Amino acid sequence: MSFNHPIVFIYASIFLLALALAILRRKTFPLSETLMVTLIVGLGFTALVYWIAPHPADIPLRQDMKPSELIFTVAYLFATAALLIRGAPVPKSWREHFIKKQIATLGFKLLVFVLIPLAALRLIWHVDWADLGFSAGDVPAQLRAAGLLILLFGGFNLIAGGAAAPIRKRQFTSGQVVLGMSLAFLWNVVETGLVEEFYFRAFLQGRLTAFFESPAAGICAASLLFGLAHAPGIYLRRGDKHGPLGEHPTLVVSILYTILGLSPTGWFTGLLYGRCQSLLAPILVHAGVDAVAHTTEFLEGMGIRRRVDIQESPPQEA
Repeated sequence: MSFNHPIVFIYASIFLLALALAILRRKTFPLSETLMVTLIVGLGFTALVYWIAPHPADIPLRQDMKPSELIFTVAYLFATAALLIRGAPVPKSWREHFIKKQIATLGFKLLVFVLIPLAALRLIWHVDWADLGFSAGDVPAQLRAAGLLILLFGGFNLIAGGAAAPIRKRQFTSGQVVLGMSLAFLWNVVETGLVEEFYFRAFLQGRLTAFFESPAAGICAASLLFGLAHAPGIYLRRGDKHGPLGEHPTLVVSILYTILGLSPTGWFTGLLYGRCQSLLAPILVHAGVDAVAHTTEFLEGMGIRRRVDIQESPPQEA
């Protein structure tokens, strides 16, 4: 896979510019944590995927993409970006109910990020199922790669991730953690795994790879878009007190974090999809990694309260 492409250079330039701005804002930006993610997840896990994922002779390139298909892809990208800013249209009476809110959000995501682009590509441009990631591929090799990546990346998330802090502090019992993590994984197979991997890998990366005639360019462009797509949500949701940005991050900080901290995750998932030519492994890895981050949310959504954190409780006065 050659990296000698203008898009790769443009992405690298944007990444370095974001890094320079982050260094200037290091008093308010989690620079060390973000660089750790870039080094371990971006470089380390990408190298691991290169080593353990199936090794095709070459990543195949589509030769029959029509200009109208590319126009649709770009137009739909802007449309979905606008929808991301607005958020899922959850009925007001459902917003305080965890399960109903999750169901409404999932239905919105499946429609917008999977069903509409899938139907358009299949019915209008007759794109093969295999070109949309719906191919079994080498299932045993994918399962081995996914299992190892979930173990390592999920472990990294558990040790260093801000959202996993309540688990590390033992604010839930072991049984509750297993329950929450299992439910989060099963839910994330669809909500983040299928939705985001289909949209960013099969739909966007697949079209961009064909257009640029370069797997590396497709991965870089899709990774950047994957990161930036999360910036509106981080900013408008006012961050997370357990997350790396804390509460109320600025828009600039949100954008810098999505470029430096989130887009590198697209390097290894993009390469994993390109190598496997199947959504199976990327979906499982994405679901497994996010399950660690979403365990607390699922447990609290089911009404399970945290135990008192002994380490943070104030000392008793004599």
